[in-house]
Amino acid sequence: MQAMVLRGTTLTVEEWPQPTPGSGELLVRVLAAGICASDVHAAAHLEAIIEETGHTSWYELADLDKGMVMGHEFVAEVVEAGPDVSGWSPGDRVVKAPAGKTDRPLPPRMASAYSSELNGAFADYMVLWEPTLLPVPDNVSVEVAATTEPCSVARHATHEAEAEASDRVLIMGAGPIGLMALMWLKHDGVELVGVSDPVALRRDLAASLGADVVLDPSAVGFDADLEAGLDGGPDVVIDCVGIPGIIRQAMDAVRPRGRIIVVGVCMEEDLFMPVVGINKALTIKFSVAYTREDFQETLAAFGSGSIDTTPLVTRTVDLGELPEEIARISGGDQLNCKVLVDTTGSA
Repeated sequence: MQAMVLRGTTLTVEEWPQPTPGSGELLVRVLAAGICASDVHAAAHLEAIIEETGHTSWYELADLDKGMVMGHEFVAEVVEAGPDVSGWSPGDRVVKAPAGKTDRPLPPRMASAYSSELNGAFADYMVLWEPTLLPVPDNVSVEVAATTEPCSVARHATHEAEAEASDRVLIMGAGPIGLMALMWLKHDGVELVGVSDPVALRRDLAASLGADVVLDPSAVGFDADLEAGLDGGPDVVIDCVGIPGIIRQAMDAVRPRGRIIVVGVCMEEDLFMPVVGINKALTIKFSVAYTREDFQETLAAFGSGSIDTTPLVTRTVDLGELPEEIARISGGDQLNCKVLVDTTGSA
């Protein structure tokens, strides 16, 4: 099968062994996969990160000499069930979530975004452990289903924020996670949500999705505009940027006794002044990933139509174009929101 392989810092599309489902596993065909910022960061920096930090739990199965196939945002269809798996039929559409309750023992291998053992979704096929699967509602498009994972990240972050209807919320960053967080907050009835982003096209997209205030953080007068637009400033700030200096900016922006939810993954050391947080009695919470319940809530919202991520999918490429697309994004392109990879043409 075809797959995009990362070795060191080099990406190539090549033949890769097609996995075979074993006990408790299913073979699935990838229908579409999303490019995550973490994929872009990993392509450029994972080798250096492993050298600096060792093999953390996320990277312990990554062998960049052997190569690995990334891709963790995806929707797939069942092709073949393992010898002891029932309840699934060929053609069933699925996504991968944290495992549900099961009597099955943990498998000896597990598909991961950063593993050389089992490939991720930037390939024609994957093998997945059955307890991690959730069915996709029939009325949900492939494009929307492929955004289940990032939309669940945003759902988890908004749960962590515990925003009430009367809270004033600022989302820093109008990328996919920031815009999905916006959609969830408006879904939850939060009345005043602002979004800041230096890219005009992304601010326009945020406004079209229901942002009450859109702001350019690089503009002169940003602080005054933020205070005026959010009626004295935000009670909650959700950082969806993940670059050095953003946490300090969030601490300066939020109101006393406010809450800061950090979702953006900063891959570098960062500095801020603890005295600012102490003087303002701030709560800073780092939000990681999601729960199975977040996935279930996301799929239910997709099925009901109360959340529709279609406007966020602004570009689709095929597997052969993927290395060039990641290089383009790494080079600073911000004119697209969520880029999907259509793998069906290579299988």
